[in-house]
Amino acid sequence: MSNPRQLIGASKAGRRFIAQMRYYNEGDFRKLRGFMRSGYYDLVLMENPVDRRLLDLKATRRLHGRLKVAEVEIAEDYAIQLILTGEKGEARLRMQMKVNESYPHQVTHYSLEPMDGDAETGKARE
Repeated sequence: MSNPRQLIGASKAGRRFIAQMRYYNEGDFRKLRGFMRSGYYDLVLMENPVDRRLLDLKATRRLHGRLKVAEVEIAEDYAIQLILTGEKGEARLRMQMKVNESYPHQVTHYSLEPMDGDAETGKARE
């Protein structure tokens, strides 16, 4: 299973990532808000509320546009780590997502960090 799409889709965390990225790449932040409210673990949202997360992702979208997977670093059932590239510019971002093991596999950790160390570039994390 060397196809990145298959690797990502085969994991519980990967399926959560795919759903979130579909709304992000479509620019549908209303649906993304609903996804986060139901798909993120409550304690995670208490630490960093949905509205703050959406502001971070909107800023990322303005800076980088839509994101696509450039590389799969880790693809486990309950955790993934990917390198993403934006349609604008040359930036590479590292995305990490973990989900809990019990259904419905809510997100317990999400981070999106620039790889080049630029603090202004697409920062959204726990």
